[in-house]
Amino acid sequence: MSGSGNQARFYVRDAAQADLEAVLAMKAVAWREAYGHLRDEPFFTAAEATLPQQVEHWRRELARGTELWLAEDARGRCVGLASAGPLVTADAPDPAAGPGATGSWEAGVVGSVDAGLPPLELRALYVLAEAQGSGVADALLARAVGSSPCRVRIVSADECARAFYRRHGFAEVGAPVPMTGPWAGLDEQLMVRRGA
Repeated sequence: MSGSGNQARFYVRDAAQADLEAVLAMKAVAWREAYGHLRDEPFFTAAEATLPQQVEHWRRELARGTELWLAEDARGRCVGLASAGPLVTADAPDPAAGPGATGSWEAGVVGSVDAGLPPLELRALYVLAEAQGSGVADALLARAVGSSPCRVRIVSADECARAFYRRHGFAEVGAPVPMTGPWAGLDEQLMVRRGA
């Protein structure tokens, strides 16, 4: 268990096949909380309609050894998730991540292997609003990428995400890039944490 003082207690662990429906349902709620002021109801309704496909995608990913971590509160409810791995490119999309991935509901900008940038990518990190400030996001980030050089792509208008990653040593690299598909009208910002 992690957490201290009056903060909620939580536990971070590897997600298993049996966790996927709860983890991805939590992600849908976290999207509404994070992006509700940026997207309309039809966006969320359509994204949530793909939950069965996301579950099947993650069943295949876990069977292949892809890691997905979840954070549970003291009652065993999923309150956060993280996924990280080698940079996803147009040749190897990860349709179940978030901004930065490809796929009709997952984002609209595909990563590129930029010279001098870390190949490790934080593909997704979502925490329910009720668990924010409890250390859950910090623990998920530590579990997913440790202190390694890493990149992450965020919705440029998400100032909470920007501040969180800055606190963890990430800095913006390059200009924001327009997103496509259901994310059209928003920009995506690359943030990078370089090695010491």
